[in-house]
Amino acid sequence: MEHNRVLRLQHGINFRELGGYQTAAGKTIKWQKLLRCGGMSLLTKQDLAYLQRYGLRYDFDLRQANEVEMTPDRYPKTTRYINASVYPFTDNRQLDRRLKRLLKRVLLDDSFSSQTYVQMVTDSHAVKVWQRLFAVLLANDQPDQSVVFHCAAGKDRTGIAAMLIMTALDVPRETIMQDYLLTNAIFMAADSLDTATIITKANAGDLASQFNVAMAVEAENLKMVFQVFDNLYDGGLGYLRKVIGLSIADINRLKELYLD
Repeated sequence: MEHNRVLRLQHGINFRELGGYQTAAGKTIKWQKLLRCGGMSLLTKQDLAYLQRYGLRYDFDLRQANEVEMTPDRYPKTTRYINASVYPFTDNRQLDRRLKRLLKRVLLDDSFSSQTYVQMVTDSHAVKVWQRLFAVLLANDQPDQSVVFHCAAGKDRTGIAAMLIMTALDVPRETIMQDYLLTNAIFMAADSLDTATIITKANAGDLASQFNVAMAVEAENLKMVFQVFDNLYDGGLGYLRKVIGLSIADINRLKELYLD
């Protein structure tokens, strides 16, 4: 089966691969293992057959119950569906003092989106969701079987999930940011480019750069999360160990499962 950054689905929303990205150590994320997307309610029978051939084993849905009820996922019969909503937060914006000081120091304004991104990695309920996601990733231990994780647009909640996974796999932050911003490029390009052209440009790595000016504000959201990691947890791996609770053995196992 051919490998594309954006999957060739008839009605997939921002449906794409993490395969092919390189780590800091020069290894590569395996294809047909890690997928991210937006809503899956519009997938056709042909799309489902494609995903079944693709080895889709787990569908990890990050949406709230009302979103799921309004637009339920469609997935192959052989796929296990898991709903674990990131929202609503349960800590009622009661951020600890270290985090409050950090936000006051680095935020240029009281940005709702930036604070929401921070809460997605610090709120106790959201943290439990990420712990559950990593448990699924560790359970996905058979060759050529993949996990898809998604929200509605495949951007914010999904973007954080992808960032955490790639951090665990030692993917450089520049690559993580490029993948994050690719979402916006795909949506912006959809109005003017056909699917084949979007896929070609995404695979060549130049789709995001084509729209990079309009994506500057969104980039700040992810940069804010990186600052939280660095200032409070000694980096991304420190966050994964101290907050998510991944052991060194867990991280090494993830690399065995998902890297070539």
